[in-house]
Amino acid sequence: MGKAIETVLSARGHVIAGKIDEGDRPGDLAVDVAFEFTTPASAEGLVCSLLSKRTPVISGTTGWDTAGAANLAREQKVPFLHSPNFSIGVAVMKRLAAQAAALFSPFSSFEPGILERHHAAKKDAPSGTAKLLASAVDTARRSAPVPVVALRQGGQPGEHILFFEGESECLELVHRARSRAIFAAGAVAAAEWLLASGRLGPVSFDEFLDAASRERTSR
Repeated sequence: MGKAIETVLSARGHVIAGKIDEGDRPGDLAVDVAFEFTTPASAEGLVCSLLSKRTPVISGTTGWDTAGAANLAREQKVPFLHSPNFSIGVAVMKRLAAQAAALFSPFSSFEPGILERHHAAKKDAPSGTAKLLASAVDTARRSAPVPVVALRQGGQPGEHILFFEGESECLELVHRARSRAIFAAGAVAAAEWLLASGRLGPVSFDEFLDAASRERTSR
């Protein structure tokens, strides 16, 4: 992801001021924003260190509790955007999932389930994206938790299938990532918006999506 983000940043004319490896601690870098895509074990310390230096952070690492970092961002009035997935398609899928779950809620015969696949090196299972989709469905249905099956195979960048299985029919919502470039593009676009918006404290990827939609509609 670091290399993918570097490629997008360069293509969009941004200057990369520095890189921090996992386990390092950032020094006093004069940067507009930092991107954090590391591991669950190092994410919190790295993000909090950056926020304490009043550096805006875009974070995409899953499998860690972001509450402490969000509180720090709120106290320091520093922009902080964390998302388990920076794909525009997944963000839209989450909303469709909630709408579908609400429409199916009167019909108990339609049972939801999620199948997700990622590359063999991905550490957390289920993924943060699968949990995000399950939470959207759970909130809309207010019923039993959505079962999730997680597979870790080969070099798959990411696939999520949400089923609403009925007695004689099934609705499926599917998102397939063909490249990690989609996550990098979404993260950079969110960072550009975050800095231009003047927002402070914790901000969600949904807020970025809403703002982009409003801007498009107003043209």
